[in-house]
Amino acid sequence: MASMAVYGVTLLAVVFWGATPVATKVAVSTIDAVTIGVLRAIIAGPIAVALALALRLPFPTSGHDRLLLALSGITSFAIWPVLLSAGIGMTTATHAGLILALIPIVTGLFASAVGAGWPRVRWWLGSSIAVIGTVGLIAQTARDVAGEASIVGDLIIFLGVIACAIGYIAGAKTTPVIGTWATTFWGIALAAILLVPIAVALLGRTDWSSVDAPSWIGMFYLALFGTIGGYVAWFWALDRGGVTRIASWQLAQPVVTVTLAAILLDELITLPLLVVAASIVAGTAWAQWPDRRR
Repeated sequence: MASMAVYGVTLLAVVFWGATPVATKVAVSTIDAVTIGVLRAIIAGPIAVALALALRLPFPTSGHDRLLLALSGITSFAIWPVLLSAGIGMTTATHAGLILALIPIVTGLFASAVGAGWPRVRWWLGSSIAVIGTVGLIAQTARDVAGEASIVGDLIIFLGVIACAIGYIAGAKTTPVIGTWATTFWGIALAAILLVPIAVALLGRTDWSSVDAPSWIGMFYLALFGTIGGYVAWFWALDRGGVTRIASWQLAQPVVTVTLAAILLDELITLPLLVVAASIVAGTAWAQWPDRRR
């Protein structure tokens, strides 16, 4: 049985990731949104390399496995954070958090497409409920009185979800060869290297003398906790608590995001928003619920 410490670390990882859209929203208030996504991986890169070397994590030896690692790193830690930051710059943290709940569903769909097995009926029903809720969330944007959310921002984040899912699939094929920790930390390192020249080109898009303290805190939070800290805590908990017990805790991430967005950003929680949030979380939970017959 997983100990209280394992559940505590699991909750910590969920909070780290659930707070990511909120931290991004804070950071983009005075820093260019795309630049935030790029710098997030670059700041985390040296830490990831240090951890990989300290833990003596293996690097793939075959060209095929290296390509898969590169694909995983580029999509998960370069393209995905950039699209997330760009999207949040045009929408709300609440919308972002709810759209992120679709990652397991999109990943499952792609996994089926590449031969991981056809999902059971429950998966399709739960996924349909979650997708309908997301469509309702995006449609509701047109009626957003405050004008803080935008359909374009929501769709950019959804594109990021697709990129993230592709990264997860590539990473899943690399993990049996070098392990989960190595796939993650070497992937972050590769993404950081790729993004350095892009960061140099983007530096002029931000007036760095005008960047306030909350934005600096938000940016470093994304690198240290949203990227490194979240994965360290999550993998530690998975290793000691087991996938079956721990994985379902990710369903709490949208709840964390919506709550923090309301408290820290004063984002409005309306009844229609609660309805679509419930449908997204419930649909995802139903789709991901383990089949006891298996």
